[in-house]
Amino acid sequence: MPNIIAAIAPRRAKRPKTEDSCLVCVRAELVSLGGIIVFALCILFTALLIFMLTVPGATSSQLVIALVLVAASWMYFINSVTEKLSLVDHALFFSSALGRARSIPLGELEAMVLRHEGFNLERGMQTIELRQTGKKPDRISLGPCWQRNKLDSFLTSVDQALQQLEEI
Repeated sequence: MPNIIAAIAPRRAKRPKTEDSCLVCVRAELVSLGGIIVFALCILFTALLIFMLTVPGATSSQLVIALVLVAASWMYFINSVTEKLSLVDHALFFSSALGRARSIPLGELEAMVLRHEGFNLERGMQTIELRQTGKKPDRISLGPCWQRNKLDSFLTSVDQALQQLEEI
C-alpha cells in the first residue's frame, strides 16, 4: 500500500476585480443550486398531481393535498426567483413578486449581518439582519436562489455607500 507523503493543491491566480465587485442591484437567479432543486420539486409535485388525476383510485382528500402542494411549491418558486435587492438614493430596497417591498434608509442602519442558515453553510438559506437605530432588528429572509458571490459584492457596495454617507 503506497504512503502519501504530501498533498499539495495548486493555488489559483486571483481574478482581477471588475465592475461586478460593486453591485447596486442584485437578483435571485434560477441558475443556482437552490433554484434548480426547488424547480425540480415543483415539477415532481406537478407530475404527482397529474398521476393522481389519471388514477381512478385517488380520493378527494388526496387530490386536495396534492393540489395544495403543487400550488405552494410553484408560489414559493416564483417568489424566490423574483427576489431583488437594490441600493437606490441612499436606501436599501428589497422586493419580490409575492412578498411586500421593503425600503430601509442607509442613514438609519447601524449594522447589516448576512447569516447562512441550514446544514451546508456555503449553500444554505440566507438571512440579512438589519439593525437600525432606535428600532428592533429587521430580518429579510432570502430564498434558495441566491448566488453567494453576488450577495457578497452587493454587501460590499452597501458598505461603501455607508462609508460615503458617513463622510458627508
